[in-house]
Amino acid sequence: MADKAKHVCRVGTARIDYQGRVGQRVLNTTVKSGMGLGAVFAPTWTMVMASKRDEITWDEYRSQYTALMRQRYQANPAAFLEALSSDELIVCCYCKDTHTTTKHCHRYILVEILEKVAAHHGIGFESIGEVRSQ
Repeated sequence: MADKAKHVCRVGTARIDYQGRVGQRVLNTTVKSGMGLGAVFAPTWTMVMASKRDEITWDEYRSQYTALMRQRYQANPAAFLEALSSDELIVCCYCKDTHTTTKHCHRYILVEILEKVAAHHGIGFESIGEVRSQ
């Protein structure tokens, strides 16, 4: 009997106005307007405002967001696995495309976290970078 092909979740990032394409799951991961599964991956208002006011460094933000995602994963691993069950997952927020410059946006941290969760659960993972509406 042939082995069943391993599921691979392709994960990308986009601005909040990204509409998506057929076959993509697009998640609004913002604290402002994220709902349902997307809200699981949103930072807190405290983190967002501290960052906007330059009260914390990017390294502090990254540390806080990573700790928050660890807490949420421990409380609800099914949400992370649901996201990774997608063929193509696009995580969105309001930040400008900073991928080629600073990468100072939680969506890039989230992709790294999802990659680790996928590896832990034996789920194939491919990062497809920043996507844009056509």
